[in-house]
Amino acid sequence: MNITECEGYKKLLKCVEDNEKESPNFHDYREKLQWVIDRVNHYAEKTKLNPCDILNKWEELRTYWYMNYYQDCNQPLLDSDNVKVFETQEQLFESIGKSGFRCPACNGITTSPYVCKAGTIVKGKVCDWKVYGLFGHMGKGVFIFVKGKMKGENIFNPIAWENEVKK
Repeated sequence: MNITECEGYKKLLKCVEDNEKESPNFHDYREKLQWVIDRVNHYAEKTKLNPCDILNKWEELRTYWYMNYYQDCNQPLLDSDNVKVFETQEQLFESIGKSGFRCPACNGITTSPYVCKAGTIVKGKVCDWKVYGLFGHMGKGVFIFVKGKMKGENIFNPIAWENEVKK
């Protein structure tokens, strides 16, 4: 199936066309649509997954404006140094182990992959750094993509991965 025939593409194209009618000069909506298609094709090539399945899943998961959802922080290139791809969620959990995660703000070890719970005092308060939000990702942590779920997310770097040799 051609990607332009899948439901995810049709949904996204409708949003683009609606935005073009409402605010024709506000953004280059077609450029963003092409970025999405290029990124879907990149993911399909790297994971050997069907591009229609990927786009359908991304559109199913998207809960806010596509111009904000489709960005490098949410769909990074899979050949980046701070990206790991796993076949299954079980494979991911096995790789992470039970050692915890490194908070990039205080360098403490936290049990949460998303919120610092290390209890470290930074600038007079307990660190509560979050991997999500406006400044949360900013190159801190790692992006993981699970092929079985066709879903990716940012997490703090697992302690188990700290001693891995860098490429």
